[in-house]
Amino acid sequence: MAEIIPACYGDLVYIARNMRALDAEEILPLTWSGKPEDLAQRISVSGGLAHVALSGVMPVATWGANMTRPDFWSVWMFTTDRWPKVALTVTRHIRNELIPALVADGAVRADCWSMEGHDVAHRWLEALGATKEATAEDYGPTRKKFYCYSWTRSRLERDGDFDYVRRTTSPKNAKNAVIASNAGACGCRNKANARRSASKSSSNSNTAQAALG
Repeated sequence: MAEIIPACYGDLVYIARNMRALDAEEILPLTWSGKPEDLAQRISVSGGLAHVALSGVMPVATWGANMTRPDFWSVWMFTTDRWPKVALTVTRHIRNELIPALVADGAVRADCWSMEGHDVAHRWLEALGATKEATAEDYGPTRKKFYCYSWTRSRLERDGDFDYVRRTTSPKNAKNAVIASNAGACGCRNKANARRSASKSSSNSNTAQAALG
């Protein structure tokens, strides 16, 4: 059973350290240090939208968006190899909550850059309604080719999707989503630690019972 919670450093760093190989190849070279810990820290203090999907008590995927210019958002996601456990839940959340929240908050554009060869990510972005609109060579120190996938308000209006998105949420809900996403990082960390402690205690208890049996 997948669960979506606000992101906190503890969950972010776990996912970053255990990223699927193509995500790590795509993302880490574009950070200043190339370290998963710094990537997690940057996300946790960015002030944008950030969510985590759990499978049981284990963090599996994280995604979100940051406003980089007025009404212009950068969208991101990375996951561990357990992605199939949460893929449907995350996809529904982005389609039905994140994208409508950005639109309701006045966004005119959101985009995501993805590395050539990361075909699973490209198919997923297209399934979410993103359009491949640009190619950039030598995108970072690895000199790999990257593609820009985007959502634009003009495209939503032309394609008739805008009315659906607009009905899904309201500006008030969008503001609440931003607040909820950034609220209580320490509280999130405490909850994450509590989940893991409970899981560890349960595991130890089961082991002890098995030994006594």
